[in-house]
Formats: sequence, C-alpha cells, structure tokens
Amino acid sequence: MDRRALLRQVLVACPAYALLAALAGTRGPAGPDAAARRWILDQQDLALALARGEIHPRRWQAEVEALLRRVDLATLSAEIGRAEARHVGRALPNYPVKHSLVFRDEAGVSRRLRYATALFRFDRGNVITPHGHRHMVSAHLVIEGAFRVRTFDRLRDEAGAMILRPSGDAAVGTGEVSTMSAARDNVHWFVPRAARAATFDVIVSGLDPGAPAFRIEAVDPVRGERLSDGSLRAPIIDFVEASRFYTAEV
Repeated sequence: MDRRALLRQVLVACPAYALLAALAGTRGPAGPDAAARRWILDQQDLALALARGEIHPRRWQAEVEALLRRVDLATLSAEIGRAEARHVGRALPNYPVKHSLVFRDEAGVSRRLRYATALFRFDRGNVITPHGHRHMVSAHLVIEGAFRVRTFDRLRDEAGAMILRPSGDAAVGTGEVSTMSAARDNVHWFVPRAARAATFDVIVSGLDPGAPAFRIEAVDPVRGERLSDGSLRAPIIDFVEASRFYTAEV
C-alpha cells in the first residue's frame, strides 16, 4: 500500500481528528515535535525566497506541494492543536467556516512568519466560488472529505473581465493538494463532495511592493464568452452575486 492510500485509510477511520480539534477550541499535545518545527521553518524559507524574488511562483507551488504531501498528518495535527486559532466565520452564507491559525514556538509564543495558515470547514452545501487573485499565492491540503476543484489559468485582464483558460477539473481527496499563483491556476473553485470536508491552507501575500497585500475578485466562468482560441472571457462579478449563482449544484 502506498503512503497516500495509507494516509487516506487513517483519516477515513479518524477524519482529520486533530487538525479539526482547533475548530472545536481544543488544544493538542503541549510539546512541539522536531519534525513539525522543521516543516514550519521549511515553509518559512520558501515564503521568504518567494517574497525576495529568489524563486518563481511556479517553483513555490512545486516545493509547497511536495512539503504538504510529505508532512506527517499526525505531527502536523499536534502542531495545529497547539496553534492560536481565531474564528473568522463565513464570508457569505454558503461559504465554509474559516479559522485563522498562528503557530507557536517551543515557549508557546506566537511565531512571526512570512506566511499565514488557515482551516476551512465545509458542509455539503458550502462552496468556494470561482475567484482570481493578485499579489499572493496559496496552497490547499485536503484534510477531510473530498472536493471537485476546477482551476483556470489567468491569461490577461480586460475591462470588467478576466481572460481564462481552463487548466483543471479534478476530484481532490484527503491528503491531496491544490495550489495557485499568478503563473498557474490563478482562478480556482472548490465544491465539496462529502457531507463534511476541510482544507488546511498556506498563504503568502504582499508579494508586489507598493500594491495591496492581496486582491481577490469573484469571476463568472460558467456564463463567460467562449473565444476562438478556446479561452473564455469571464466577467468579474461581486461575491454576493457569485454566492447566489455558484451553489454546490453548479
């Protein structure tokens, strides 16, 4: 049995138990693990290298995907259980519940890191509607359930629209990762395929000096105009409209 299959069996038997403990306000083991500390610092090195322009966003995506696939979920669970968790709530009624996390060091002091982390908990009807990003990158590790994840490369912008090319439409299960950057899969769309599902996210923002830390815009690929080269002109819409149209059935 390969590692991913084993991981999936463990989490099906005990679905994201410690990772989601933070959502219930509980705390994991008091002692930090050396492997978890190394993982946190590896993420920090990558975030700093990206922010300094030492690596390309595609390289960040590849390296972070590898880190998230390698991490021992039980070890990461315990570290998340020790983290400072802040309940953010739902951005819109059909959005998932968000908790922002801040890792603690060996002394229990909140770490100052170049990246942020968060947990998103989905019920069956929750959706992350299609949206594009500026000035940031993100990675999303599925820690419970499964998702249909649709992605689009952002080719260019026009007045009131993004020109997109579909880049993926996949079932992403427990232990699998989806990432985005300006270079690849900049627009993404998450729909859960289980009664309960959750992701653990790593985010690096503030990547363009002089610009806002990040900008996120809802976009409408389903009702977009198909262009002759196979790309599509997707209107930029507000998130309230996106939330009304992009239900879990779309």
